[in-house]
Amino acid sequence: MRTLIDISVWFLIGIAVVPLLLLGLYVLADHFELKLADRLLDLAVRLLKLQWFSGGLLNAVGGLAIAALGVWAVLHFAPLLHRLPAALLVPFGLWRTCLGVAVLRELWKADESP
Repeated sequence: MRTLIDISVWFLIGIAVVPLLLLGLYVLADHFELKLADRLLDLAVRLLKLQWFSGGLLNAVGGLAIAALGVWAVLHFAPLLHRLPAALLVPFGLWRTCLGVAVLRELWKADESP
């Protein structure tokens, strides 16, 4: 299980950093007028779309998990003082889910437009 978590962490870090590094390389290649610049830009755009997709998916799934955790905590904790903070998890989780779904919808629209 530890290996799966390590791989997931490195994958998410790579998804976040690699497109930005490619954009920096594109700027340098374009400054020096290399033919490689256009290919770097195309690759950076593809990786940025992957970054937005993974971020939207992570927000949608993570938001549902947070909301479910809030519902579970409200149903299982006895004192009222423990239920109130748990109840705040539900709208926060639903907000994150809506945010993730909105990002995925906008990405879908951008892919469909000519």
